[in-house]
Formats: sequence, C-alpha cells, structure tokens
Amino acid sequence: MKIVALIVAAGQGKRMNSKIGKPFIPIIGKPILFYTLKKFENCELIDQIYLVINGSEKEYCLKNVILKYRFKKVQELILGGDTRQMSVFNGLNLIDSDADIVVIHDGARPLVNEKIILESIKTSQKYGAVVAAIPSKDTIKEVENNFFIHTTLDREKIWRAQTPQTFKYKLILSAYKKAFKSGYFATDDAALLEKSGYKVKMIKGSEENIKITSPFDIAIAEKYLMRGNDLNSG
Repeated sequence: MKIVALIVAAGQGKRMNSKIGKPFIPIIGKPILFYTLKKFENCELIDQIYLVINGSEKEYCLKNVILKYRFKKVQELILGGDTRQMSVFNGLNLIDSDADIVVIHDGARPLVNEKIILESIKTSQKYGAVVAAIPSKDTIKEVENNFFIHTTLDREKIWRAQTPQTFKYKLILSAYKKAFKSGYFATDDAALLEKSGYKVKMIKGSEENIKITSPFDIAIAEKYLMRGNDLNSG
C-alpha cells in the first residue's frame, strides 16, 4: 500500500506582517515548514511527500529547506493556486496515480504529532475519509447579517477541524473534480465529500496542533517546541 503526504504551504500569510513567506518564518532558528516536513519524513508509514508551494518561493524552498535539511521523501514541489482548494487540487493531480492513501496537511501546522498521523492513516483505510478535530471549549453563536444572535448551537456537537485530513486517493480526487465541475468551494477537504453525502469519520486531534496564522501563534509554537524534542531534529 502506497501512502503519500500532501503538504500545503502555498498561503500568503498576510497577517504575519513578515517580509518572507509564512512557511519560512523561523521558530528557534528553523523555518516553520521544517518542523512540519520533519514529522512526515520521520513517519515510517509515509512513503512520499509532495509539497505545494507558492510559485515565487519554489527556488528558495528547495535551497533553504529541502536541500539544506536533506528531506529525502520530498518528491516534487508543486505550484499552488489562488485558493487552498485549488492548491490541493493541483497537488492531487500531480502525485503518483498509484497512491492508495493521501494524507493532506497544512504546512502551517508544525506541531502535529506522529500518533495522529498514524491513526488517521489507519482509520482512512477502514472508512475512506477521516478528519482530525478537537471539541469546542467555547459556546458557539450563529449570527444574522446584522450581528444579532440567531441561535446558540449545541457545544457538545461542535468540533474544530484540523489537519491531517486523510483519504483514499481516488475518493478525494473524485470529490475535488466534482466540486470544481459544480462550482462548489469549501474551506477544508472533507467538506467536498460531505457535500456528496459521504460519511467522514472523525478522530481526536490535539490542542497543540495549532495552525500558525499570526505572530501570537509563533510565540505559542516556540513554547511547545522548546519543551519537546523538535529542536534536536535535523
């Protein structure tokens, strides 16, 4: 069985107020993307890694991340699109067609642990589609256009989706093709399968598996990494 990781790191990261792209912002001396790739490079079940990157950053990424840190599983740097959905679609179309399982992960989630990656792979083999998620700690309000509260949602049923989101390759590729044909856009991969009525399995994610979107998140990631073993990797 061939298992491929598709790491999506083509976002602009405009909220970071940085002169360099978000994937390359350093945390304790190494770029965010290093920590993310290292988790999949070290995962024994991952056979290949495909990385979706902003076109203007391709050469920089190759020199300063892939070659510098000797990532051997990275097969190709794929150019991203205008949206995350287009970036993932570009990646799905260019990974090896004999892939059985594809693990889709945000490049800006460097704190994912191997246990979640392995569980997502195992679960996807049985159910076809799986999402890592964590329960909401906050009460969630649905609001109207005028910002008056419409209703309060049942917090016990609200979970916050993360990545990895892991699928049988042909299943998710088909869902993406159908979505673009119908003009349907979503903010995560699983939603494209949900749209067609497919039941997506959920596994427990981790509070540490944050997506870095602001300078505040950098500070949080630094604290997690300093207490872990990632500083000694690579």
